[in-house]
Amino acid sequence: MTLKLGIIVHCPSPHQKVMLDQLYSVPDTDVIVGYAYPNSPNRNWGTPVAAGRTVFVPPVRGLSGGKKLRDWVARLDRDVWVLNSAFTYNRTQALGTAFEQLGRPWVYSGEPPRPRSGPRAVVRDWMLQRLLSRCYGVIASGKEPARRYHELLGDDRPVTSVPYFIPLDEWLALPLASPPLASEPIRFVTLAQLIHRKGIDLLIEACTRLRPGGWRVDVYGEGAERPALQKAIDAATLPITLHSPLPFAERMNAFRGAHCFVFPSRWDGWGMAPVEALAAGLPVIASDQTMSAYDFIQEGQNGWIVPCDPAAMTLAMQRVIDEPAALPTLSRAARDSVGGYDPAAGAREMVRFCRHIVGRA
Repeated sequence: MTLKLGIIVHCPSPHQKVMLDQLYSVPDTDVIVGYAYPNSPNRNWGTPVAAGRTVFVPPVRGLSGGKKLRDWVARLDRDVWVLNSAFTYNRTQALGTAFEQLGRPWVYSGEPPRPRSGPRAVVRDWMLQRLLSRCYGVIASGKEPARRYHELLGDDRPVTSVPYFIPLDEWLALPLASPPLASEPIRFVTLAQLIHRKGIDLLIEACTRLRPGGWRVDVYGEGAERPALQKAIDAATLPITLHSPLPFAERMNAFRGAHCFVFPSRWDGWGMAPVEALAAGLPVIASDQTMSAYDFIQEGQNGWIVPCDPAAMTLAMQRVIDEPAALPTLSRAARDSVGGYDPAAGAREMVRFCRHIVGRA
């Protein structure tokens, strides 16, 4: 029996678009993708349009949306809805209300909420719980996010994991990492916005503790913290270079010739760059606040998950510097760890889960 599935996305990234396209190919599934907003703030990729039927959510005011939004949902006549839009936006909240008022089964989908404190956190927690208290289940962006959402639900409503997927062919085609020549340094690399959340300042502090000589770090990114980061690098005379970010379609070139990827993020609800790095054959040192790390990194085999702390990062980086002969083994294990990374599998799991939700409803 054909499942009529509606999925609302905030405004998809190119990563999300790949799996949205796969949804249209799942047998016995009639998919409509709705865009809650025409673009994503602070992103330069525009509006990637999925390869099947797409619509825009009508603009509404307040948290309920009223008759206009209910009529829009009713006209589309879906068996089940997936709401994958930021929970702090009124339009997302209004869609949850419309689904509830119409008696439509629906699931919330997304990254886990970032831990926060203070008055703003109280409001954000209330908005998230307003949605979670009414959804039929959750599609989380990975294994660790799924565990966190299960705790947030606090009951037996189902939770599954569907990470972000992209084709990794260009990264898989890069040469595996090998020990540098005697005259060459170990090259660490990272790709990140130069903002507080990404923790590049922590990486710089970690580098001040490394034994001098035999290493360098290349950082590709842009952001408000660039001047302060450059000042810290210059003051410590560290072999760290801040590069401009590469165009989205060329970012795989940042991994070429590197030996290890470092991702010191204070918080990442997923983190695509570590997955790309593993496909490129680079062992990954990721903070324990990087959600994608929990899906792929096997301690000491293809990388390390470390506390979000400069001293812990230093220890992992120094180990790579001191044991270059281990690089070929680490590199092969890194690439092997993403061997089953398949957007089609993610689309099938989403449809399977939605059928399960309809059955329970």
